[in-house]
Amino acid sequence: MRTQHPNLWHPIRFAIMLIVLAWTIYGVCYEPPTDTSGVIWVAMLVTALVLSPLFLKSTSVAILVIASIGDLFTPYAHLGNSLPAQLYAYGMLAYSTNAIIVATLLTYYVVNILLIDPPGPNTNPVAMVGMYAMVLLLGRTLSWSEKTTQKSFEAAQNKNRLQELESRARIADAIHDAVTGDLSAAAFVAQRHIGGNSSGPGVAADPANATTTADAEDWRQINEYILSALTNVHRVIDELNMDPTTLPGDADGEALSNLLRATLDDGDRRLRKLGFNITSIRHCAGGKPSASQAIAELANNLLREIYANIARHAAPGSKVDLSVMLRPNAIEITQINPMKEDMAGADERDDELPGGHGLASFKKQLESYQGTLTTSTQDGSWTLFAYIPVTVIDDSPGLLEQVQV
Repeated sequence: MRTQHPNLWHPIRFAIMLIVLAWTIYGVCYEPPTDTSGVIWVAMLVTALVLSPLFLKSTSVAILVIASIGDLFTPYAHLGNSLPAQLYAYGMLAYSTNAIIVATLLTYYVVNILLIDPPGPNTNPVAMVGMYAMVLLLGRTLSWSEKTTQKSFEAAQNKNRLQELESRARIADAIHDAVTGDLSAAAFVAQRHIGGNSSGPGVAADPANATTTADAEDWRQINEYILSALTNVHRVIDELNMDPTTLPGDADGEALSNLLRATLDDGDRRLRKLGFNITSIRHCAGGKPSASQAIAELANNLLREIYANIARHAAPGSKVDLSVMLRPNAIEITQINPMKEDMAGADERDDELPGGHGLASFKKQLESYQGTLTTSTQDGSWTLFAYIPVTVIDDSPGLLEQVQV
């Protein structure tokens, strides 16, 4: 109940409603109605009061209407038992609307009490107007106070979030500077030994120092471990650099485009450090798609998996082509690169490729969105094509905003 109707548990408004309800019931008990129409009128008034925490504006209007037309149905309405409820309705309308509505309500009451329905000779109209004006002012004051408190709370949250993001960015930079450079250098050394030359680039191989087949296999495994560690370190850096908050919307597709561009730029830098000649292209054909959060995360995670597979399975130092095509209703990703010699004989089945289980998982996810992911090998060259249909963006949290490393 608390979750479904949070307004019901607003402490101040709920307390005011209980006070007005007790005041009204006391007046009815002090001078109860003597006819059926009076009982029905009181029941309508009390019902509107009880429901007011759930439907604040509509029930407030209903209370004013019931009080205004009560004289048409029962003489009991003229006794003044509806006054507490009317004051409550005026205050709640002032709280839940704006200053223009408040001015309109006050003007209406002044005109009504002075020209349309003047009070009796024993009632001071100035005091009545002052009382209603005070209630309207209290309603607006409660609204202003609540909005000010909310803004202060949001400002404090934003400040804390900014401090957290700055701290995580510093940690990510420290990890990047302390780890990734050494891992990249170690990968270079391992790849030289795999090729049978431990003398370094630009130096003729010495037969005496040539790497044996057994040593080359050991170095190949070391290289795999290094590249896997490098990939995992960068994934940790990505998580630290990812803002857990969300963009409110992406009607023009700009957030998705920026997210994929950041992933492409970061992946290119990593592969170039490992010696790959990477060329990545992000092209928009007919407009950027406005993807939902699920589709955006799927496309971005697939790109990360592709970069990780290139580092593990592509021929060292080879030319790699990666294209991301953004269409109004789809995302297309194409990857082409030479494979390592020991993998050149593998066919296109994912389960025969090291790390291919990741692609198999992405293939199932894409198929659940009516997308496709196909791979093939020909003449030692690996080709991947992914088609991701874009669903219409919804009102749920939008795309994750990513900060580049």
